[in-house]
Amino acid sequence: MRPPLPLTIAAALALGACANPDYYLLPPPQPVARLAAPVSSIAVAEISLPAYAEALEIATLAGPGAVTLNKNALWADTPRRALTRHLVAALEARLRARVGTEPWPAFDGPGLRVEVIADRFVGAPGGVVEFAGQYIVVGNDSGRITASDRFTIAVPTGGGGYEALLAAHARAVEQLADMIAARITGRARPAA
Repeated sequence: MRPPLPLTIAAALALGACANPDYYLLPPPQPVARLAAPVSSIAVAEISLPAYAEALEIATLAGPGAVTLNKNALWADTPRRALTRHLVAALEARLRARVGTEPWPAFDGPGLRVEVIADRFVGAPGGVVEFAGQYIVVGNDSGRITASDRFTIAVPTGGGGYEALLAAHARAVEQLADMIAARITGRARPAA
């Protein structure tokens, strides 16, 4: 027995809609004034993210303590790579130093190494992106920790779509770059 034609068409349309997810990119970092860094080069380790934030499906806060992964809204790159590269670009925009990811590509090692461990990185379209965790700055020559601070950043999305949500993710990373740059240079953190 065959299902009626309207039911078959509706099922095909529903399956077709699920087969074409949208992919989203982070916007480029905003230009800012550059500060003199105490070193000429800085390496950034891949950001350590919570499991839900590492999924290709964009994670959204669905309620207190509940996270949803949307199969039709995907990161255009792996979140860890995209967020790490965004942090590198944001630090490079803020500091007069070469900034790159690990593994460091040159023979001469970087002057400093930055590591970020995110405890929380999630938001909701039309809401706020919450970014919290710890960053650690290590002197490459000494191997000693020169800075280790916890951070909590909240950025309003300013819109209801996934573009606005990922733009808020980018701004949160840029605020973290402000904190790290201020700590590395020994200057007051710029006003948000």
